[in-house]
Amino acid sequence: MYLGLDNGVALVTAASRGIGRATAERLATEGMTVIALSRSGGEPEKFDDGQIVPWQADLSESGATAGLVEEIVEQYGSLDVVVLNTPGPKITPVLDSTWADWEAAHDTLLRPVVQLALDAGRQMREQKSGAIVLISSTWVRQPAPGGVLSASYRSAASAFMKSLATELAPFGVRVNQVMPGATGTDRMKNIVESKSAGNGTTVDQEIEKIVKDIPLGRWAEAAEIADTIAFVVSPRASFMTGNAVAVDGGAVRAAH
Repeated sequence: MYLGLDNGVALVTAASRGIGRATAERLATEGMTVIALSRSGGEPEKFDDGQIVPWQADLSESGATAGLVEEIVEQYGSLDVVVLNTPGPKITPVLDSTWADWEAAHDTLLRPVVQLALDAGRQMREQKSGAIVLISSTWVRQPAPGGVLSASYRSAASAFMKSLATELAPFGVRVNQVMPGATGTDRMKNIVESKSAGNGTTVDQEIEKIVKDIPLGRWAEAAEIADTIAFVVSPRASFMTGNAVAVDGGAVRAAH
């Protein structure tokens, strides 16, 4: 399916690996110039129909987003798509969490999302076009054990994005969320290994526990999440805003 994204400019955060990396690659193959932001940066990768441009920034630092949108627009002429991806926080039981854990999660999951979405939203309001997507989690709807930090701050970011969608809609700017379920990323593998060590089980046994609650019988690949994101930001989804789309194999079956 032709998505109509060619010649656009996209920013994808936390794009060095996992879902962020898969999304940067997917948008690049659609013909977009993709600013792939990560703590480490990296080497550019050329594609037949687009290019990934590495951009180094640590969004957990309070001033890291300052001037970023303006610099991208100055260099590339516009900013058409922003995909707000954030690294996962510490997995911990609620009563074992410390205030330092909460502060760290705030600095990675909420503050940079708000800062970048505000800057991008103002730019897109001026352009009268654009699409912003937050990569959230189905834990917003159904928290998992140990996921209190993720569920709490992603829920706050979700509420913010819904309000932003309402304000930007009259200017032709769309704001949506994509909520992955269990996905075969390095983070998920680390979580499974940690559970295995803590429970005295094998990794395969822990994977089986997760998969048994997914009607499709497996977890997602990062590329499958990226495909959904590419559609949501594309003109093919031009009448879609304020939505939160679960991509979880049917694990969370909710009407809202």
